[in-house]
Amino acid sequence: MKILRKFGLTILLTFGLCCVQSVNAEVRYHTVQPGQTLYSISRAYGVTVDAIKAANPQIEGTSIPTGVKLIIPEATTAPIDMPLVPEVVNGQITEEPKRDTTANSTFRQTQDNGNVRSLWDLSDVDHWTDGTLNMAVILPFNLGAGTAAENKTQMRSVEFYEGVLMAVDEMQARGRRVTIQAYDTGSESLYNILANPQLMMADVVIAPMEENELRQVADWGERSGTPVISPFSVSNGFIDAYEHVFQVNVSKAMLYPRLTGEILQRFEDYTFVFIADSVGNRKVDPYPAQLKEALIEHNIPFRELSYLHPSRLMACDSILGLKDEPLVFVPVTPQAEAMRRMFSGLQHVKILRDARYQEALKKGIFNPAGPPKLAMLGYPEWILNTSDFIDYYYDLNVYMFSKVYANPFDQELKNFYANFKKWYGKEPMALVPKYGILGYDVAKFFLEALSRYGEHIEERLNGQLTDGLQNAFCFDRSMGRGFYNRGFYLVHFTPESTVEKIVVQ
Repeated sequence: MKILRKFGLTILLTFGLCCVQSVNAEVRYHTVQPGQTLYSISRAYGVTVDAIKAANPQIEGTSIPTGVKLIIPEATTAPIDMPLVPEVVNGQITEEPKRDTTANSTFRQTQDNGNVRSLWDLSDVDHWTDGTLNMAVILPFNLGAGTAAENKTQMRSVEFYEGVLMAVDEMQARGRRVTIQAYDTGSESLYNILANPQLMMADVVIAPMEENELRQVADWGERSGTPVISPFSVSNGFIDAYEHVFQVNVSKAMLYPRLTGEILQRFEDYTFVFIADSVGNRKVDPYPAQLKEALIEHNIPFRELSYLHPSRLMACDSILGLKDEPLVFVPVTPQAEAMRRMFSGLQHVKILRDARYQEALKKGIFNPAGPPKLAMLGYPEWILNTSDFIDYYYDLNVYMFSKVYANPFDQELKNFYANFKKWYGKEPMALVPKYGILGYDVAKFFLEALSRYGEHIEERLNGQLTDGLQNAFCFDRSMGRGFYNRGFYLVHFTPESTVEKIVVQ
């Protein structure tokens, strides 16, 4: 178990009311959870192992069965480092500034030389006061997981939370004091979690993955006026029902119109060529059809080519009468097997076009537009095939659209990976998105927003663009209700063998 270095911040890992039960100010109880030891419990509460054993004489040795209720004596030392991963360790609940839910409240107030002022100075985005940032995370950590599906969900939830804590580390290093509450929907009912008065301390709440649980948390957020962050849901109509919800992962239906606008502007001088592999049962992506509709609406001509063999692609210049005009290829069958056939044919097209240009130069024929331009629009799933096709990506000037992208050549990302392995002794899971980076990006974005704008981030975040390690954030209100994220990426593999991450809003 990696232990969080002593930052001087309070981390509350509250996984349900059954885990910590305070009878009065002097007596505390802790119910032992799976995997816990006397040592980890003592670290959580700031007491020694000997002190716990003295208060519980029935304990023999250092291992204790799950479910045993222990008396936790009062801490005799300063709070000890809290565990970095959620092993259902429940920190002593400390008294922190609570959310003011009175009808007339605007910001929490404090006294400064006899004058009332806000804890949040909105005139300077870099200003920080002595206020505390309070974030709650409600996820299916599934600490009692028994099935393969539960274990899979547990691994993703824990890695997301590990990323959250790395963001907390950075905020603390910059002088921000942070309180984290973590609740496990896998071991405690969501009803009990939402009824926990400690949750009212939260300035923002990160909501669960399942939509029915997400809606319950969103309902709670509406009643309490607390912003609810949804990093996982892709429901189209979800945010229209809630004023205080921020939906990070938007649906393709919401992304496509903005993507089309970007594509039409970026390739306004190009001829669009839609190409389809006709071998076997190829699944067609829905986006090209929407792009065609937009081209028709704007009276922009385009070409279409379906092929059974790459040789037909090789001859597309003569078949379609394209000569040497700028081309952007839009594949409608994005599967890996179709990619292999398509890339070989289109690479040959590029070779022929470049050869014709060089031959013309030898004859003294100079084209002021330079070498013939060629590009290709790719898909988010192509990122998973980068190691197999990267040379084709470079050669064919591929632009992939994606809601998430972690550029492996980025030094900041390399530093994150190094720190993640240092903290947790492992690499992030090979998934898209990477859940550790998702947790880091989400927590960093909203904690920084809280530090700048205070509790009323809904009034300040509209339309602001921020680029994270993997996620772009640019929130807009939907029909006057909740916020959807309209930030995404074009990942450009340049002919110079570099990768450009273009942030689009």
